[in-house]
Amino acid sequence: MDNIKHAHYNLGIAYSNDAQYNKAIPEFQTAIKLDANFIDAHCGLGRAYVEQDELDNAEMSVTAALKLDANYPPALALRDTIRQAYYDKGITSLNDEHYNAAVTTFQKVVTLDPDFKYAHYYLGRAYIGLQAYDKAVDSLQSAVALDANLEYAQYNLGYAYAAQGQYAQAVPHLEQAIAVDPNLKHAHYNLARAYRELDNLEAATNAATETLRLDANYQPAHELLEGIKQVYYNRGIAYLNDERYSEAVTAFQNAITLDSDFATGHYNLGLAYFRMEMYPRAVSSLEKTIALEPNHKAAYHALALAYFGQQELEKARNAASDALKRDANYQPARSLLEAIDPSFTPPATQATTPPDTGTTTNPQPNPQPDAKSRQEAHYELGTAYRESKMNAEAIAEFQKAIDIDPDFVAAYTSLGALYLEMWQIDEAENAAKEALRVDANSHPARQLLDDIRQVRPVRPTRSATKSAKQASTPAPAKRASAPADPSDTPDVKQDQERGLVFLNNKQYHQAAAAFKRVIKADASAVEAHYGLGQAYLGIGAFDDAKAAADEALRLNASHQQARELLQLIKFARNMERNRKIRKKVLFYAAILGVIAVGVFVEIKFEIIPRPNPPLNLSIAEAVLEEPSGNRFLDAGETARLKLIIRNNGKTVRNIEVRLQPPAIAGVKFKNFAEIGKLRQNREEIIRISMTADQKVKAKKSELQIQLFGKTGLFGRMEPVATKVFKLTIIPDIP
Repeated sequence: MDNIKHAHYNLGIAYSNDAQYNKAIPEFQTAIKLDANFIDAHCGLGRAYVEQDELDNAEMSVTAALKLDANYPPALALRDTIRQAYYDKGITSLNDEHYNAAVTTFQKVVTLDPDFKYAHYYLGRAYIGLQAYDKAVDSLQSAVALDANLEYAQYNLGYAYAAQGQYAQAVPHLEQAIAVDPNLKHAHYNLARAYRELDNLEAATNAATETLRLDANYQPAHELLEGIKQVYYNRGIAYLNDERYSEAVTAFQNAITLDSDFATGHYNLGLAYFRMEMYPRAVSSLEKTIALEPNHKAAYHALALAYFGQQELEKARNAASDALKRDANYQPARSLLEAIDPSFTPPATQATTPPDTGTTTNPQPNPQPDAKSRQEAHYELGTAYRESKMNAEAIAEFQKAIDIDPDFVAAYTSLGALYLEMWQIDEAENAAKEALRVDANSHPARQLLDDIRQVRPVRPTRSATKSAKQASTPAPAKRASAPADPSDTPDVKQDQERGLVFLNNKQYHQAAAAFKRVIKADASAVEAHYGLGQAYLGIGAFDDAKAAADEALRLNASHQQARELLQLIKFARNMERNRKIRKKVLFYAAILGVIAVGVFVEIKFEIIPRPNPPLNLSIAEAVLEEPSGNRFLDAGETARLKLIIRNNGKTVRNIEVRLQPPAIAGVKFKNFAEIGKLRQNREEIIRISMTADQKVKAKKSELQIQLFGKTGLFGRMEPVATKVFKLTIIPDIP
């Protein structure tokens, strides 16, 4: 039997040697049928299948052989051959974008050799091509586990995480990819994308900027920076609308940093500065806006207001005039110009000329403004100040108008309305009464006085309680006989609804007046007390808001919304107190901000050196990378000494790598290298080029690789770690 099986086996070998694999295969199969444990026959059959490119059959043959002897050298060699054939086939499929075929092939490679890191890596690449990112992550993690510095493995792993939306997991892998290859453009770009999704806009900006440094024409990075700029801008607008002006300034500045020609960003930055009453900075930003967009009429108007805030009336007049040159019907600029220039006549008035009667008159000089025109100028100026939220200046101008003409009703009513907005009730009431003194039929003055009386807080007293009790008794006969006026009968439901509408539209004074009418008709109306508390809160009258909320709870102890309103009032009161404090220290905060920026810049660019913590460094690996593959430095050959420096402690800076001896006869190399910064628990790869002369002599040299660093800010450079590397040099032998 043995002779027969060996005869078939030998015949199979003969056919294989003659490249007649289709005849060799049946001979090997016959030998295996005669003896299933004939390991050489399994190996011969596998090799024949490989030559026929029947890799699946070859895999089954080598698997059977390895089951018989897992360490049989011919079987191991055959396995490596099959693995390489699958690997090459998988690479071809991957390059041709046949991802399903690539996945199938690389899976077979992994089955044959689970420790083949490149198989895991390319399997992950194929899964990425299929957009099966979860499977790609698993394969790439296996590759990284086998070799953390495997080229592009970290990048693809980070990319796969980002594609799944797991941006926090993507960041460390992308950063590791950049550490291995700082010029990997796509790693920087995808890192920027990940940081952008994590809302770390500063880091995203830095990564996108680095991408453009590597490729200034890389359009996705430009688009990403444009998107970040828009995010900053939108935040600035939201902060501006919420009156969080300092935060708006920061957001607009970040947007402008990304695009210095962003005219809309400069404009809104100017508005934020204006609202903060930082007029010089507002002027600077608005002038930049106009330089970028010369026809930006709103910027001219805002610039006029900024000059107005600095009391530079001539410049304000000129800026407002420039706005009207762009649009003669731009009402904000016209109103401002009418306020600050008594001689200004709107274009429509200027265009109207008296009819020609055929008579000639001597031209008369322009008359000087009389007392009435001066009072109106102050009134218009006060109105402009009021619109610009410059309340103190507005009050001063209204008062000047009244001083010139004590019977100026409009000035009194405007002054009273402004006092009411500022919640100075007594002053508002005095102004309204003065207006009625001059003109008892003035409807605006009467309306103002009615609004004041409606919003004036009601505080129950003993006399009020007594009056309420008396009101609950039947009215005297004389009053009962009086005819009823339908207009005196309040519509409680309608007033309640009006109050809610006013409240929703943030018309807090009108809302308070409506809720007061409801309470006057029905003192037990819980929702009216609650609504009144909300209106007072909107106005900023915290004590009155609290009193209204307390009354609502007194009437209904389970009114949860009233309890929440009390908490909101407490919070708003604290916010207002903090706002006043912030306003007082704004100037000092600006100075400190400038100092902080300076310190940041100094630290960022290492102008101020940072002290090193205690050093915990090691030389993890020292390998000679050379083209011949013999691991020696041949004559005339250029190789690189690859060093992996590992930091097991905190982030350190200014680490030096020194080689001893500093020179070797016949070999050129640098004996010094420096690491500017090495982060905590990271590795740095350094490659030192080494070139051997053509006539170098054979020798074995020991290179002592030393790491030097210093602890603290003023410490001395001291050796931290040492590793000996044995360098073998081979001469050119004819």
